[in-house]
Amino acid sequence: MTIEITEPTAQVSVPDTARFDEQAPAIEALAELSQMFGHLPRPYITINRFSQGMGLQLDSPSAFEQWRTALQIAPDSVEAHDNKTNAWLAADGVFRGVAVRLTGFGLALPSEQDDAAAVSA
Repeated sequence: MTIEITEPTAQVSVPDTARFDEQAPAIEALAELSQMFGHLPRPYITINRFSQGMGLQLDSPSAFEQWRTALQIAPDSVEAHDNKTNAWLAADGVFRGVAVRLTGFGLALPSEQDDAAAVSA
């Protein structure tokens, strides 16, 4: 039996060639959102370095609905999600040519709704 010992191959890392100025459309759209909708609930904002869109995350279904209406995102595009510990709403839209992912947390889980119904009965 022969044993061959080899050196680990070096991982070739590809340099990140994405430039900050490529996010300018999202940044400009965000500035315009703040001007147009400054009266709406304050979202948690993400601008991902791997895309040219943005995310707006809200703490409640009510705040989500206010933003959904302002951004003219169709109600039938809203999806409900849950992972057994959290539930949230999500919808995709476009503002000034920039993709927007709207997320609303604070949605009651089905088990919480069942518990509330049992208490009120």
